[in-house]
Amino acid sequence: MAELRIQPKKPAPSPWLLVALAVLVLAVAAYFYLRPEPADEPATTPATTAAPAPTDTLAPNSPAADARATPPPGDSLETSPPLGSASPARVRLLELAPQLTQLADRADLRDDAAIREQRDNFTSATSRLADNDPAASLRPGLVAAASLLLAVQQKGYPNLEAEASTLLQQANQLSGRDATTAEQAQNSAYLAQVATLLNTLSYPAKDIL
Repeated sequence: MAELRIQPKKPAPSPWLLVALAVLVLAVAAYFYLRPEPADEPATTPATTAAPAPTDTLAPNSPAADARATPPPGDSLETSPPLGSASPARVRLLELAPQLTQLADRADLRDDAAIREQRDNFTSATSRLADNDPAASLRPGLVAAASLLLAVQQKGYPNLEAEASTLLQQANQLSGRDATTAEQAQNSAYLAQVATLLNTLSYPAKDIL
C-alpha cells in the first residue's frame, strides 16, 4: 500500500491582530486626509501702529509763528478802490471809448496822421479812468473825445463841421468834475451829443447829407 503523507495544519492568524491592523491603517489614512493644508491656514497679519501726529514745533508768539499767521501783502478788496464808486460821467465815457477807437481804426480813417494822434491822446486820457483811479480827472478824456470826432469830421465829413466844432467848444467849457447835480447834468448832456455825433460818423461819408 502507498504511504499517505499528512502535513500538519498551519495555525490561522488571530482575528484580533487583523482588526488591530485595519484600525491602524484607517487611523493613518484619516490623519493624512483630515490634516489641513498649509495654504488653508489663515495668514497672520502684523499689527500696525499708528504714526504719531506731527506736532507744531513753532512756539507761540515767535517770529516764525507770527510770519505764518500773517497773510502776504497784496491787493485786497478792502484796499482796492470800489468799482461802484465811479461817477456816471466816467462810466458813460468808458462805455463810448471802444466805439471811438473802433471809428478811428476804420480802414478809410486809420492812415490819417491827425486821427492817429487824436486817437492816441484819447487812449492816454482814458487809461487812468479805466483803472478807476479816483484822482484822475474827467476833463482830458472829455476833451479828447471831441477832438477825435473833429479830426474824423475834417477827414471826410464837411457837412458836420458845425456840429463837431460846437462839441469841442462845449468840451473845453467843462470843469471835469461830476459831483453836483448841475455838473452831472452838464456832463450827461455833453456825452449824449458825443454819442449822437459818433453814431452819425459811423456811416460812410457818402451816406451823410
